[in-house]
Amino acid sequence: MKIGFKRLMIVYILVMGFLLIFLNGIYYYTMKDALLDGQKQSIENMTSHIKSSLEITQRGEMLFEEALAERLRVAAIAAQNMLPPRLEDVTTEQLQKVRDKVGIENLTLFKHLKEENNFIAAKSSDPKEVGMTTEKWGKGKWNQVFKELMEKHNATPIKNFGENLPNFWAGPFDTSTSDPKRISKWGYYNDGTTDYLIDPYISENIINRFRDKAGVESNIEEQERSNPLILEIGILNDKVLQGEWKAPNKANPEWHSERKLLYGKYNYSTKDDLAMAKVAFSRMEKVHQVMEVNGRSVLKTYSPISLQDNVNKGFDRMLIIVSSDMDKLTADLTRKELRISIVALIILIIGGLMIMAVGRYLKNHTKVVDDVQSMYLRNIDSLFKTVKEYRHDFINHIFALSGLAKIKKYDELEAYLRSLTHINKSLNDIVDIRIPAFNGLIQAKSAQALERSINLEYHFEGFDQLNLDILKITDLVRITGNLIDNAFDALQETAEDNRKVAILAQVEQRTLTIQVLNNGEPIPDELKARIFERGFSTKPKSSNSGLGLAIVKKLVEGYNGRIQVESCSETTCFKVEIPLNPKELIQGTG
Repeated sequence: MKIGFKRLMIVYILVMGFLLIFLNGIYYYTMKDALLDGQKQSIENMTSHIKSSLEITQRGEMLFEEALAERLRVAAIAAQNMLPPRLEDVTTEQLQKVRDKVGIENLTLFKHLKEENNFIAAKSSDPKEVGMTTEKWGKGKWNQVFKELMEKHNATPIKNFGENLPNFWAGPFDTSTSDPKRISKWGYYNDGTTDYLIDPYISENIINRFRDKAGVESNIEEQERSNPLILEIGILNDKVLQGEWKAPNKANPEWHSERKLLYGKYNYSTKDDLAMAKVAFSRMEKVHQVMEVNGRSVLKTYSPISLQDNVNKGFDRMLIIVSSDMDKLTADLTRKELRISIVALIILIIGGLMIMAVGRYLKNHTKVVDDVQSMYLRNIDSLFKTVKEYRHDFINHIFALSGLAKIKKYDELEAYLRSLTHINKSLNDIVDIRIPAFNGLIQAKSAQALERSINLEYHFEGFDQLNLDILKITDLVRITGNLIDNAFDALQETAEDNRKVAILAQVEQRTLTIQVLNNGEPIPDELKARIFERGFSTKPKSSNSGLGLAIVKKLVEGYNGRIQVESCSETTCFKVEIPLNPKELIQGTG
């Protein structure tokens, strides 16, 4: 009997140890993949927000620079009226007086050297400007503009390069030749009444203030704060990254108009960025790659952006690089795994103690060996059955944890992990926290609405009263999701700036009401009776199966509810009413 007991303990320890290692391995790699997928999905949403902000800012900068060009032209005209028409009669003191009066940074007058096909800064309110020549500026583009202004008093427009106005041209913000530490915007004016080119200019401070208000940088900072795994976000000029643009001044390789980093930070750069950028743009889709950077494991996501409607200064191809901290993700996962391992170890110890108790019992009651052996075998059989049940449940727990991680319910994730100890927790506690599934649905549909230019509004009232089981929550999410998808599809022919969907849900008088409204084309009266038929659809078969509303109707009627549709020229509304029994409401509500 003593030998049998030892063998049993060895078998128990080996089997349980193997199961613990096996299940822990499954948990670790499954959760790691799930968390990694969740981070990738988070980055997908993040880069969509940043792209929208970037497009708005780029359009705003174009309009803002046009306004600045108008201001510089007014300043040039004012300077012309205040200065002598001959260059030789103008003094530095006069230029400084004009500068202060019209409110610009400085004022320079250029002389046209016709024989040399060049211009020289002859006089300026800033001594550093005097003596500069322009033949190499912008590979000769600036010199050509100056020549046209002096000879024709109007410049030929250059696509995506500066602003043209009567007798005037303004160059883009760029690095100053006389002071590479300064970035300015210049204007050039000549209407034929002076023998010189008038050049007022202003500093970058005003455009920087605009950028602070416009919000690309603040948007990036907000995204970094909202996701603790983000190390940095950078928006790069892909033309510079891939070598299509090269700095014109070797002494100052980071020329403002041809800088590599446009917004954010780019400290986690690697030699692989160029190759990954080429892959991303060849596919025109996001590319993810885990690599070692600066001594840590980093998930780098390369998101290509091609701007079709806004290509000011040629910035029509940009690359968003998001660097995520894989070491932190792994460390968080390891801590969670350790907690589960401790719980499993406690179960193993308790099982071992149980076996030891059984062994002692057998040893102390040799007179009833047969009965004890029979009971012992039953206990062992029950124990292994319990182990199998834990193994089965453990896989389900992994998928439940993965689901909560994907919708970023970290508090609920932590609570779920604590519930695995089976101490003072019940199944209802787990079910109670499943209502955040609606948050995940709305978050996903909000991202879809953004991509489809739909204005999505939602209002949920009284959901804190609900005490639903997981099956009903799942069905309610299916009902709501299908109605939202149907509303989105109804807006396909509606102008993008007028697409609206509203989701209104409330719990009142033991009834859950869900309404989904859209402002798409109304549903004809003769079709209202057929839209809930299985397979019926007003859209082509290739794009719609006609099953969504049929599924909704079946689910609603399965809970003794009802669904109604009202449609007019302004709004189409699908309304679902589902009764709730007292057990589905928290006591004291409803």
